[in-house]
Amino acid sequence: MPRISGWNALTPRRSAPETAAARFELSGSLKTGMTEASDVAALPGGRFIVVGDKKDSAVIVGADGKRTSLDLPGLKNGKSQLEGVTYDPVRHHLFVSREESRELLRYEWDANKKAPPVLEKRFELDGNGPSNKGVEGIAYLPGEVSPTGQPQLLLAKEGKPRELTMIGDGGKGKPLPIKLEREVLAVCRDFSAVTVDPKTGHMFLSSDESATVAQIKLVRDGDKVVGKLVQSFPLRDDKGKPLDRVEGLSFNEKGDLFVLTENNGKLHQLTRK
Repeated sequence: MPRISGWNALTPRRSAPETAAARFELSGSLKTGMTEASDVAALPGGRFIVVGDKKDSAVIVGADGKRTSLDLPGLKNGKSQLEGVTYDPVRHHLFVSREESRELLRYEWDANKKAPPVLEKRFELDGNGPSNKGVEGIAYLPGEVSPTGQPQLLLAKEGKPRELTMIGDGGKGKPLPIKLEREVLAVCRDFSAVTVDPKTGHMFLSSDESATVAQIKLVRDGDKVVGKLVQSFPLRDDKGKPLDRVEGLSFNEKGDLFVLTENNGKLHQLTRK
């Protein structure tokens, strides 16, 4: 079993995050304007960044619905293959994952400034399984809520097999598998997106096939990390129908959950109760 980057006997244990199940209610949506939207990540100031697998630029969406384009260098025009995006507000790194080519790209980018992203590094991701069943979502896990005591990146692989792994926050290192309880696998037939709740420190994992979100507590067990199911709940629109093609999850600073759907490119807001 590989050791987690930065985790050793001197790493202090952090206090356990809250265990209560979060409660939400559907309260509206925002149009992103992204064709075949594939993932979303929160940015400072209540904004979001949205990527799609057919465009080599991202879209920045404000809380007021205002949209601006953000060019991402190093991608082939019209064949970006982007399936995951996350932002590290500490080191000012923007990460995007490419499913078919199994790459993780790291950009130097301060979301609070006007300077464009600069491509710094490319990392190869695990090549096991079908090319269209690779890393589907990524999320930044702050050190203060990480079971390792160190900031990490979470990588969710869609299927064949379903996998959730953890790597260093710089994008380096051998992925360490997260052992998920059978209850998690039972409610999520596939993995389509992942994010971290700023209120509880829990991971939220979505399944497109199940139209479900699972709230999961990550805990340390020796040199392993285990994912324990806190709750799961269905994703429904305002008419009670399952949300179709759920591709992204993200929380704003208030702890409201936003769900990205691919076909209509919408961000559905689930306000925290």
